[in-house]
Amino acid sequence: MVSPIPLTIVCCVESGSLESQTRYLVESLRRFGGSLAQAPIIAVTPRLGLPLQAATHQCFDRFEVEHISSLRSPTRYTWNGFMNKPYALLAATERAKTDMIVWLDSDILVAGEPTTLLLPDGIDFQACTADQSGATTGPDDEMAAYWEGICQCLGLELESLPWVITAHEQAKVRFYFNSGVFVYRRLSKFAPQYLENCIRLLDSRLSSKVCGFFYTDQVALGLTAHQLGLSWQPLPLSHNYSMSSLTYDSWYREEELREARLIHYHDAVWPPFWPTFLSCVQKTHPNVGKWLDTLGPMQNTAPLPYRAMNKPLKMMRDWQRSQHQATCTVL
Repeated sequence: MVSPIPLTIVCCVESGSLESQTRYLVESLRRFGGSLAQAPIIAVTPRLGLPLQAATHQCFDRFEVEHISSLRSPTRYTWNGFMNKPYALLAATERAKTDMIVWLDSDILVAGEPTTLLLPDGIDFQACTADQSGATTGPDDEMAAYWEGICQCLGLELESLPWVITAHEQAKVRFYFNSGVFVYRRLSKFAPQYLENCIRLLDSRLSSKVCGFFYTDQVALGLTAHQLGLSWQPLPLSHNYSMSSLTYDSWYREEELREARLIHYHDAVWPPFWPTFLSCVQKTHPNVGKWLDTLGPMQNTAPLPYRAMNKPLKMMRDWQRSQHQATCTVL
């Protein structure tokens, strides 16, 4: 049956702490999403790993989340957790029936009705340029050579990319978005092209002297929309408000959090920063703060045997990552 809500929420889930984050995301959408609270949700497990917890399956049953396993990521890149995103998107896009697809990172908390996610007529893509980490501000900055290289890899001219303004620094950067929240039309062919571009960037063995290949999925995001000629507009900071222990002192503004509908909390809900985060949310979103207080700080609730088995898996993937980095050309 086609949903009366014209968008599908897509996220990634796999054994470990990501499960706890995904459960917070799902419940917060159902509680605080307003007219979008009942949007279809597809949670994808795109690579092999340990089984999900019973609590996660119960959450998915309770809140009507469709969970699919799509084990098609190539062996050479299963170590890269950020490749979960394009693989999950492709699987969900092929499954969804709605006009629009919304990607939400699992460390997103829905704090209000995020209606700006709905694409206006004539717009095919939306995302937020939250900050300039990983972006280039022009030919004289330290990211310029890397951006020249990746554009060549994808057959693009760097100078053809539009300029956008970052929300936090108000810096002018080439076409670049945070990949924690974005929206596109299902029939735009975005998902397969995004996956192809992420693979091509990793295959190129290009790495930035500033951030390595950490931002591959973010770099590929805007480049894919540009490559496809998609009409676009920026998402406001309220729909991807970043909050973490690392940026709190320099970026936190109470009035901005009060306006936020989607909070990208990064490490802010884990025990070390939890009291500060909870206090901020209680001041700006009392109903959300009350609910969070009943849950407490984020915990990895995976059974101890699962956590023990995940450790060697993580060690193997970290080794594969280092092997890849060792073969890269650093620009």
